[in-house]
Amino acid sequence: MKSKVIFVFISFLIIFPNAFSQKKINYKASWSETFPAYPDEIFMKEEVEFEHEGMKMYCDSAIFNEKENRFRAFKNIHIVQQDTFHVWGDELYYEGASKIAEMFGDKVVMQDNNITINTTYLILERVPNTISYTRWADIYDNESTLRSKAATYYMSTNEILFLNNVDINSKTTKVFSDTMTYNTKTDIATFYGATNIISEDSTYIYTEKGFYNTKTEESASYKESQMINKARLLQADTLFYNPATKIGEGLRNVYFEDTTQQVIITGHKAYINNRDTLAYTYLTQKALLRQIDKTDTLFLHADTLWVNHDTAMNVEDVYAYQYAKFYREDLQGAADTMHFHMKDSLLTMLNEPIMWSEESQITADSIIISIGKKYIYTIEMFPKAFLIQDADTLSDDRFNQIYGKRMKGFFDKNKLYLVEVYGNAQSIYYIWEEEKGKSPKLLGVNIGTGSQMRIYISRNKINKITTISDPSFFTDDEDKISEEEKRLKGFSWRIKERPNKPEDIFIRR
Repeated sequence: MKSKVIFVFISFLIIFPNAFSQKKINYKASWSETFPAYPDEIFMKEEVEFEHEGMKMYCDSAIFNEKENRFRAFKNIHIVQQDTFHVWGDELYYEGASKIAEMFGDKVVMQDNNITINTTYLILERVPNTISYTRWADIYDNESTLRSKAATYYMSTNEILFLNNVDINSKTTKVFSDTMTYNTKTDIATFYGATNIISEDSTYIYTEKGFYNTKTEESASYKESQMINKARLLQADTLFYNPATKIGEGLRNVYFEDTTQQVIITGHKAYINNRDTLAYTYLTQKALLRQIDKTDTLFLHADTLWVNHDTAMNVEDVYAYQYAKFYREDLQGAADTMHFHMKDSLLTMLNEPIMWSEESQITADSIIISIGKKYIYTIEMFPKAFLIQDADTLSDDRFNQIYGKRMKGFFDKNKLYLVEVYGNAQSIYYIWEEEKGKSPKLLGVNIGTGSQMRIYISRNKINKITTISDPSFFTDDEDKISEEEKRLKGFSWRIKERPNKPEDIFIRR
């Protein structure tokens, strides 16, 4: 007897496979009719209503196949579920077995809480609870408008998956992406492919992975990230930017370029401010500036590089803070603080500055260099200006020295040829006799003072010294001059600190 019951139950499942998985569609209408030619279909009109597993559907007219549990509805269609989900359209096809609804129309509208979708064709799959479309659609929420060719809306997670051609338009930003998801609850769009973000402040961001918050308008980029604002290009492993505040941040492998000034700045952390009246960028963590030239390049490093921009986002000023050091093939220097004014090509060095040019070491409390992309023009040192040269490369004891309250050096094709000294001028100068084919012969040491001096340099060595006023000079044999007299007060030979190649600027003095 038990086996018969089991056989009858199995037979029932075979004959009616959907009996336990499918519920019948309930319906009602003001008018309905059947025709012998279509025995399984009911034709309805006027106040037609369907209900299936908690979802209600209204329309002007419909054709219902009761046997197959499906219907087609026409005109003024309205789908309602849980009072928060609504769909409107012109034509609907619904199957009770699959729980799939297809909505057609000149304008198909879906509303779910704060999100609205406008399109011409919509597919509702109640299992797994998704809405999708394969024609162009506009999506609206409280903060922005999204437009795409195809997408799937997962109602359980409040996420929309866009596979290609999606645009976002918010108050100040436009976003174009080929692959992304958008969470309608958090207002966050997450990108998984090529994406362009354009802000009304002329900031352009490209990324291949990241997110954008349509409410706060903040964006984050994690792959192939770059930002362009007028003449400024910024790249980093990670970029953050908010067009509302015009504040951004770059992390790891930061690359900044000003194409107009031919300036490249790199580092591992950058802070970006795009405000028109006070635009600036500062970089830390191995910060490096390069001013590119065909014949030579200036390399400048410091703990922090602060860059001020003009209204066209060109580099206007560069401030280098703490342990600043620069290298150029013909000029090197170091200081605690440097200021590079691009318009006038002036490099100001403060707080224990030191500079090397060919054979000369120059120190002072302050140093100002007129340094163009190709040539060095002048250098000013004040107060306590000190110029030292190694007078004999075979000896560690002989140094030409010039000291004064103020000095000004002049260059010809990047070679120092004249130094003018003003106030309390002092000098120590080794005099050599040179004969062709013979080693130079030391004739003596010249020691002098005066109010003003002119030092003439030839072949990178002091060649002649003239005193303009109050001269006091004497020359004597080296062995008749004491070791104390051979050094001017404040003498310090710091050749070990000199960078001999670009990489040396990262070595702290």
